[in-house]
Amino acid sequence: MVDFIEPALFAILTIAIVAAGAGVVLANRITTSALLMAFTFLNIAGMFVLLGAETIAMFQVLIYVGAITVLILYGVMFTPQSPRAYGLFFQTQKYWAALFVVPIAIFVALVAFSFRDSATLGAKGGDLLPLATSVFRDFAFPFEVASVLLLAAMVGAIVLVKRDED
Repeated sequence: MVDFIEPALFAILTIAIVAAGAGVVLANRITTSALLMAFTFLNIAGMFVLLGAETIAMFQVLIYVGAITVLILYGVMFTPQSPRAYGLFFQTQKYWAALFVVPIAIFVALVAFSFRDSATLGAKGGDLLPLATSVFRDFAFPFEVASVLLLAAMVGAIVLVKRDED
């Protein structure tokens, strides 16, 4: 039973990553693309957890899901949006892209599921406790200062964007 859980989680995360990645490219609204990108990053963090790299998964969530996605959303907020009469060039070719990508994806999935290395299967999570102690005990104050500064930047960005609309 336990041998089935990790491959099933891997398959679920893989499907979610591919679907969200396709959604990033195919979405009509840029904010939808940015949020799907954050969902993709979150699923990649889940892959790191499956690999036993909880530290890298935490960095993935903090840096990519948190900071990079917020940065892209700031860029979206500050970019003037105007309706376009023409459609996006790449969205008209999605069926040709699917015809090309699906066989490659099937091949990659078959190769990925064929590997089984017993040397890498072992105890997981050995580096998470020292890192958590360091972040939440030794560097708790700088961590909270950074979060307050990011919150202030977000409020300032909203105020600046709303000021231009009036």
